[in-house]
Amino acid sequence: MPLYDYHCQACDHTFSALVLSSSTPEGEIECTRCQEHQAEKLLSMKAAILGGAGAAASSSGCSAPVGSGFA
Repeated sequence: MPLYDYHCQACDHTFSALVLSSSTPEGEIECTRCQEHQAEKLLSMKAAILGGAGAAASSSGCSAPVGSGFA
């Protein structure tokens, strides 16, 4: 089960939730603070880094990032 970060529009609370399916509608995610169903999924740092402009510019396939210390 993946762990996602959410932000509640009702009480401005950010929380993490285990979600059974990636197709679970955001309207079904309950805020851990106010129990409202007004949470929106946040973009994780891992997804932002992997999907950034540097990833699109690289055409070498699966290789370690420059300067990472991995060959």
